[in-house]
Amino acid sequence: MDPANDKQEAILKTALRLFTERGFFGTPTSLISKEAGVATGTLFFYFKTKEDLIDTLYLRVKAEAAGAMCRGLETEPDAKAKLYRLGRNGVAWATEHPDKMKFMEQFAHSQFVSTTAQEEGMSRFLFLHDLIMDGIREGSVRDYDPELLIFMMASSLSGLAARVAAAGSPAEREAAIEQGMAFIWNGLKAEPLMEPEHKRSRKGKK
Repeated sequence: MDPANDKQEAILKTALRLFTERGFFGTPTSLISKEAGVATGTLFFYFKTKEDLIDTLYLRVKAEAAGAMCRGLETEPDAKAKLYRLGRNGVAWATEHPDKMKFMEQFAHSQFVSTTAQEEGMSRFLFLHDLIMDGIREGSVRDYDPELLIFMMASSLSGLAARVAAAGSPAEREAAIEQGMAFIWNGLKAEPLMEPEHKRSRKGKK
């Protein structure tokens, strides 16, 4: 392996651990370089500033998460099947890489990640918007604001991943995934149109 690439990878791996453990201000570049086993000058050769380092790390983690989540979606027949595969993919990735999941959540809306990096990172997840829109068009997903549905879905998947990570056995993990995905789908799926509550109440009084 290229020694230069080894050094860059060591810096990124160390930065990931330290940023999640100590936060942005608690992680000086001198500490990153020391624990990565490189000179501070070497760190600045690859990353001009600490902000540049965290942007690079943010984009890398986002791209990895997105790539894992969308794997195999094209083989599924409809929005529900795609959602279930996406959910399983996401939970598997989050439980296998808890440090990266923690970093994503910690710096998702952080002032220390540039607007450019945040926008580029979010662009990796455009497949979520496509999934929701396909579901709305086929009539299986609620015709709500797609961005709202995506945020609600992402929040629920994060909670599900945390529960699965805390499960004590494979059977408990599988049950949590099945129940969690059913819960998420029930929140997304289209329902038959119902009369407003006040109209149904009037009918009941007749």
